[in-house]
Amino acid sequence: MLGTVSSKVTAIPGSSGWVQIHEFSPDDPEKLRLRGRLFAVVATKRVGSQVDVISSGRELIGRLHEEYFGSLNEKPFNALREAVRKVSLEFREAWGDVEISACSLVNDIVYSASGGGGKVIIFRGGSLATILDSGSEVIAASGYPKSGDMMVLGTKSFFENIPMGVIRSALAEANPETAVETFASLIHGKNGMETSGAVVIKFERRDGATNISEVLPETSKPESERVETPLVLPTTPKQNFSRIVGRLFDKIPKRNIYIRSGVGDEITSQGKKMTLSVGIILLVILSVSIGLGIRQKNINDVQNKYQSILTQAQDELNQAISLASVNPGQSRQLFTDSEQKLQELNSLKIKDSKVNDLIQKIKEAKASVLGEYDVNPELFMDLSLLSSGFNGDLISSSGGNVFVLDKTGKKVVSVAINTKKSVVVAGPGIISEADGFTTYNDNVFILMSDGIYEVSSSNETKVVDKTWSGDAFISSFAGNLYVLDKSGNKIYRYQSQPGNTFGSQENWLAAGTTADFSEASGWSIGGVIYVLFPNSRILRYSLGSPQNFSIKGVVPEIGSADEIYADPDNQYIYLLDRAGGRVVAIDKNGQYKAQYLSDQIKNVTGIVVSESTGKIILLDGSKLLSVDLHGS
Repeated sequence: MLGTVSSKVTAIPGSSGWVQIHEFSPDDPEKLRLRGRLFAVVATKRVGSQVDVISSGRELIGRLHEEYFGSLNEKPFNALREAVRKVSLEFREAWGDVEISACSLVNDIVYSASGGGGKVIIFRGGSLATILDSGSEVIAASGYPKSGDMMVLGTKSFFENIPMGVIRSALAEANPETAVETFASLIHGKNGMETSGAVVIKFERRDGATNISEVLPETSKPESERVETPLVLPTTPKQNFSRIVGRLFDKIPKRNIYIRSGVGDEITSQGKKMTLSVGIILLVILSVSIGLGIRQKNINDVQNKYQSILTQAQDELNQAISLASVNPGQSRQLFTDSEQKLQELNSLKIKDSKVNDLIQKIKEAKASVLGEYDVNPELFMDLSLLSSGFNGDLISSSGGNVFVLDKTGKKVVSVAINTKKSVVVAGPGIISEADGFTTYNDNVFILMSDGIYEVSSSNETKVVDKTWSGDAFISSFAGNLYVLDKSGNKIYRYQSQPGNTFGSQENWLAAGTTADFSEASGWSIGGVIYVLFPNSRILRYSLGSPQNFSIKGVVPEIGSADEIYADPDNQYIYLLDRAGGRVVAIDKNGQYKAQYLSDQIKNVTGIVVSESTGKIILLDGSKLLSVDLHGS
């Protein structure tokens, strides 16, 4: 079975266009078997801001991904050709110019398709062969690669600006990464190269089996031999010295020496003087040459090292940006790799404007690529100033207010999110005990051992008799009270009635629905009910019926979320991960959106979120902390 090793190079986007490279391997074993690993190079002369480039690239790559992996009924050859053709037509109508070259390896067969000027070549046994050389129409091919073959998918600009002799020499090293370093040095920092990009793919046998015999398409005939522009290689100090000495001797006047009888000693004396003079000159030249050579070598070594690291960091960052929407996991890894290379550059203390540009680009892209925000929670309210000795255990929100319950002190306080106006709702003279609580508008309901009580500053009134056994959670939604009975594995609803009373108990779960809530650690209601379990397992119920739900795309994964917060007025669901020191936002289908990181979050015990005011409110004992939301 063949596998692949790849490396990519892309020019920096600019005024003449941009290029992006996509590499994707599906997690679904069936998709992997039928569609393989996809490589694609896309480029256009359409220009815009960095945000526009990122967005445009994501849109195009997302459509290509959708067309190729969307249906598994067609053969890979037809699926790839049609995906490239459809996406090329769609974006050509909108942009006027687009190049796409793509390939996939499925069951030891390589399929390739190209349009808009892109090109696909293969390197085998020291020779290059062109598989595809596209124009405006999309063309496709397939064949059996051998172990050790190397394929290059590149843009029109890439092949126009890098001679085939250079490409052949770079590929002869049989290392995609080394080849890409050579290509990068030729396209970076040059004007008009913004649409130059390529991916080098090496095929390697992974199971030790012998190579499959060669079967290449008719379009893949080797190019005729031709004279290529030779590479101009840097000279060594020894070569520099030889050249200098040669030039020196060329400039020494040539003298004819006549040997006369009787003057042998004079000739010998003059010869010795000449030999000594030339020796001194050569010694001086040699010393200077060695010194200059060593200095230049040191400069070249540092420059070559940091240029290679810088190029790789730039390429990885560009790839991370382009993959953010279609493959968040790989995008995150590429972004992390780019950050590590930036640290290497900083350790070399390089003074280069391109390094500064990379630092700035990483800062700007971190939020859009990773959705990660390093935050510093601010003090929102010191509750101990409101009530002496107050220490919060549970937090709730309703009607634009945050409510906090102190179980031990038997107190409830409220704080307005907009104005920070605060008040003690009820104290120990009113609340006799408190196992849990919920709020609706200005009403506060306390869970006690014999039922649910509504409390105020002057009294407590029992509104629901206990009919459940053991531990329970309470919550409110649309004026109704809900109880999750952990041991009874039920969810009960008590509908609001006139006069601040509630109706009789109703079984909220749909008929025939069975559940096991014995390990439930929390819950929240945001139009539907979300029940949280250890290891961050979440059950979602709508109209009493269970629905499929899982958390997707969070890196690193949440070990075990401590709290869940959902609100019908919010777009996202929020999970408190104390061990990870973060609050994670996911959409209502479980897809990762963002995360807010701070060591202070490791100490908090509860969260509420108001997207309308752009605030995350965190409960930390006697204090409420706040974090500003981004992108909600």
